[in-house]
Amino acid sequence: MAKRKPLDPASGKTPCLRTIDLSPAKWVWLPSQRTLSNTFVLFRRVLCLEEKPVKASGWVSADSRYVLSVNGRRVQRGPAPCDPRWLDADPVDLLPFLSNGENVVGAEVLYYGFGDGTWPAGKPGFIMNVELEYPGGRTERLATDAQWLCLLDRSRRPGQYKRWYLRSLQEEFDARLYPYGWDAPGFAPDARWAQAMELAVPANKPPASGGYPDYMNDCTVDGDISALAPREIPPMREFDVPVKALAESFLVRWKRDPADWFDCRMPDAFSIERKAAAVEKSPGAWELPPAAPGEGIALTFELPEQLVGWPFFTIDAPEGAVVEIMTQESHALSGNPWLDNHWFRWARLICREGENRF
Repeated sequence: MAKRKPLDPASGKTPCLRTIDLSPAKWVWLPSQRTLSNTFVLFRRVLCLEEKPVKASGWVSADSRYVLSVNGRRVQRGPAPCDPRWLDADPVDLLPFLSNGENVVGAEVLYYGFGDGTWPAGKPGFIMNVELEYPGGRTERLATDAQWLCLLDRSRRPGQYKRWYLRSLQEEFDARLYPYGWDAPGFAPDARWAQAMELAVPANKPPASGGYPDYMNDCTVDGDISALAPREIPPMREFDVPVKALAESFLVRWKRDPADWFDCRMPDAFSIERKAAAVEKSPGAWELPPAAPGEGIALTFELPEQLVGWPFFTIDAPEGAVVEIMTQESHALSGNPWLDNHWFRWARLICREGENRF
């Protein structure tokens, strides 16, 4: 790492104090000539190990967000919200996830495209550089390049709209289109997978300094003042928090296509019949009756405290069943049972046949 040279204070720029170079890794992306807003791309690389290393640490980053996994196990997500001109690179340790034989390193990368309250604008890209050290001192490097495979994730439609001008995408996930197992050994990529495209961006600069033809805006930044910076704020510790209770359940009778309400808030789109619609079969597990045409079932769960995180659950459902998740900071059970606010805080999940873990 090296200290940055001070800039002219009159420029109004506030550069990062440290920089990092991830050479010989390359910035990579989907082979393409444009990227729609809110596009998800999957990256994978097979790593065959004759012996388990004693060290496997390095750095990883993406514009705009990534979720890193090894052998189907989630490692971490990032980067933290930052200025894309001085993009953060996150430290990463793969050692606990590696084993002898075939390993698969995967990264699910989301490119926002539009600016929001935590990310002004940038250009798409993914980079990682990890050094593996073996007993006896031998080293090997796992670095992004054209040998990685990538796939445009159609389970999340490219070009999806934002939910508010200071918020990111209105997420919609179709489990029927997701390539389950893609980041685990034994998966056979089909013809839709392509070799990653190396970007003309130095490994010590953010993608915003490169020349990728961004579809919605030309936000290229000055390469002389931009830099890749080591993350200075530690990532949040993640742990599972079970719900406190199912607070209530009720029936929803739709008078219109549900999309009319979720997308456009058309009035008088539904009515609510406030009667219990879920039966607890075991601690933390509930059974729902089959919904009649034009009906839905709503469940309101209470958490033990206010949290920052991501809800997850498992549901056994028929193919095409739609689940809408809505979150709210507080809720009075004696009031309107429908969790709604002007932030459009909902995500749509479409089930495949059988068990779905969202």
